[in-house]
Amino acid sequence: MKILYYYWGEITKEDCVECMLELGWQAAVWSVPMKDLTEDHDFKEKLRARLKQKYDCVFSFDYFPLISETASDMGVPYVSWIYDSPHLTLQSKTLGNPFNRVCLFDYGLACRYRDEGFDNVDYVPLACNVRRLEKICGGNRNKSDHDVTFLGNLYSDQNDFYARIGYLPEYLRGYLDALMLAQEQLYGIDLPSEMISDELCAEISKYVRAELGDAYRPSGNEIFRNMVRKKITVNERKNILKALGSRFNVDLYSQQKPPADVHVRYMGYADYLDAMPRIFASSRINLNVSLRSILTGIPLRVIDVLGAGGFVMSNYQTEFSEYFVNGQDIVWYDSVENLIDKTAYYLQHDDERNRIADAGHVKACELFTYERLLPCVMDGIG
Repeated sequence: MKILYYYWGEITKEDCVECMLELGWQAAVWSVPMKDLTEDHDFKEKLRARLKQKYDCVFSFDYFPLISETASDMGVPYVSWIYDSPHLTLQSKTLGNPFNRVCLFDYGLACRYRDEGFDNVDYVPLACNVRRLEKICGGNRNKSDHDVTFLGNLYSDQNDFYARIGYLPEYLRGYLDALMLAQEQLYGIDLPSEMISDELCAEISKYVRAELGDAYRPSGNEIFRNMVRKKITVNERKNILKALGSRFNVDLYSQQKPPADVHVRYMGYADYLDAMPRIFASSRINLNVSLRSILTGIPLRVIDVLGAGGFVMSNYQTEFSEYFVNGQDIVWYDSVENLIDKTAYYLQHDDERNRIADAGHVKACELFTYERLLPCVMDGIG
């Protein structure tokens, strides 16, 4: 199979291309930048010229309407594997192009698109490069440089859109604040889907403009819901770090410093390819607090921790039950109090914690490798 791999700066390129080559496929990396996601004549012409070299498909992580349009015009399949959530370009009017194959790591979201009639959308979990991770982490596994580690974004920056719309009427703000507080206590259910109705979105739209433009299907309602889901994540990550930091030694790796009332040790940014797996392997407990916009799926962070041989403590995600056993491969919590209790327990039980980490690593090797999942992504291509 001859693949044109579009690279836009994502963290997963090296691992994915390495596996493509090992599978016997030809993968040519192409990285011409786009000036705009929906209108860029020069980009389309450059892609059109490149595709004349006869590729079996174009591949990218995440979905790009310009690639879909150009590849479809030339009769070339376009395969995209989505790892961002939310991913707004999936609302593009090009999503239904007959030459598209779109793979989502979130089964619940994939079902929503299929229910809307997009038969070219499928479900494939995300993957890790176990061999690379084992090579990096071989000497770090079961070391204890960190008690509790959270590596991730706090999202409490200028992109915290909800924090910037304090002008909403009191009744709307009160309703949304109550919903967010309730959602923090619940796992495996998405309250914004159930309780932010289209009618409520119409009311919010009187105060907030959220449509993406003519190149996209109507999407304002889901933008409002994702705005709330992101704010829930902001609140949840802060509150969990605050609760854990008051009781345990917690290290935070992030591009953002924590708020002053969150007493954790700020460690700065950790690069994905080298520093991150070492941190995962040498932490007693790796904390995952999923983005609430991930409806059911397994976040890449969880898969990367398992691939590095680390111990995962996570909020519950519906798809966990399809792949893991709680307390055997990973550990999940159902409340902040439960998280605190389990953190205290596993910090004191090294052998049990290490057995769980080892079992989780086996699951990563069996179920979440590029070698296993890339052929699923490319199903029907070539």
